[in-house]
Amino acid sequence: MLKHAITIVMLSCTVCASAQSSSSSSATQNVKLQLEPAIEISNITSTDVNIGFNTVNHYVNGVQSSNQEFKVQSNQNFVITVKTDANSFSYSGSTFPAPVMPVNNILYLAVSNNNTGGNTSSLFNSGYGSLSSNPKQLLLNCKNGGNRRFAVNYKAMPSTSYPAGVYSVGVIYTATQQ
Repeated sequence: MLKHAITIVMLSCTVCASAQSSSSSSATQNVKLQLEPAIEISNITSTDVNIGFNTVNHYVNGVQSSNQEFKVQSNQNFVITVKTDANSFSYSGSTFPAPVMPVNNILYLAVSNNNTGGNTSSLFNSGYGSLSSNPKQLLLNCKNGGNRRFAVNYKAMPSTSYPAGVYSVGVIYTATQQ
């Protein structure tokens, strides 16, 4: 009789297990991705560009900077504009009163590399274009993507009309989605 009791208990557990595995429940959710316009521009090379002048030839013919590289990440096509943060360079030196050196027709910019999928604007397409505090189109019809890069070179031609010192101006690049 003991042998039959064990068998019954084992059959009872087998029936319970199969009854639990046949029942189920589920829930559903809709997942919506709300993608907003997103764009970012960053300088890869450096935040400061130093251009040195130490011969008369440098003052008269100008000095070119090294390549300055930028990266744009955007989920839409975009354009790049460039401008300076002032009409004139700020001056640091011993001359008083401080000389006023305009940016326009002294500081120039050229696109040296364009991997944005876009076009260089006509102002900068054939070489150096003069910078000013008015925004100028630099790159047009650039394609969306995560690693769009471009590089520029500056050229400064201050002439011999200005005394020694440090002249500086900020250059602002703006990436705008189309």
